[in-house]
Amino acid sequence: MRVYNPGKITKYGILVRMVCESSTGYISNLQIYDGKCGPLTETVGFLLEPYERKGYHLYQDNCYNSVHQANELLQKLIRVCGTNRVNRGLPKDMIEEAKTLKKGYVTFRRNQEILLISYQDKRLVNMISTLHTAVVIETTSRRMGAAKKKHKCVIDCNTHMHGVDTAEQYLAYYPFIRKTVKWPKKVFFYLLQCCLFNSYVTFSKNNHNSRKSFLDFMSEITENLIHTSDAVSSPSSSDESQGSSRTPTPTKRAPQK
Repeated sequence: MRVYNPGKITKYGILVRMVCESSTGYISNLQIYDGKCGPLTETVGFLLEPYERKGYHLYQDNCYNSVHQANELLQKLIRVCGTNRVNRGLPKDMIEEAKTLKKGYVTFRRNQEILLISYQDKRLVNMISTLHTAVVIETTSRRMGAAKKKHKCVIDCNTHMHGVDTAEQYLAYYPFIRKTVKWPKKVFFYLLQCCLFNSYVTFSKNNHNSRKSFLDFMSEITENLIHTSDAVSSPSSSDESQGSSRTPTPTKRAPQK
């Protein structure tokens, strides 16, 4: 189904929710929105079903995080970390306290294994984690080079939240999708490009010394497919040419009265 997203450069398109490996962007699972999908908790449950009870750590943005979902994922031995929206389970007293925070100040709450943090930086940021404590670590700013204190959950979230961004970046470089009335064609070519990207990630992981780009990798795959197709079709074409050069055998006709 075609959806509208004002936050994207391309406003209209197909909504795809995916789970990616954090360091390489390898697409582990995905779901295409068809207009009949249930709540986000069901979508996340569907995407994470192959990884239940295996101790995985999940980093996701505020579109999917909530206190209720963090509790459900804990039951499945999946721990979560990421940003959280104000209306996704934050206590009322914490919301009111966060409104009065000055820059550099923080407030937090903990309910068993669920940690909620609100801190004022350039803007108010709300975090949720079942992985961390409220410990603060001193880090160095990449732009200014000055020492800065941040919570461990914020540092880990910034480090491991690039998986989906990496996959989307590669898929946006050389898109297969063209303008067409029939949306199944768009879905097919998008899934084909996802398969090529996963193949490229696997190839790069197994060939550390290779400097082949994604474009070169796709071009080589295409050339091999064309040569394979020619090799398969050439015997049949030769048989047809040989058959056409043969003189047909005359058939005997029954005598007519």
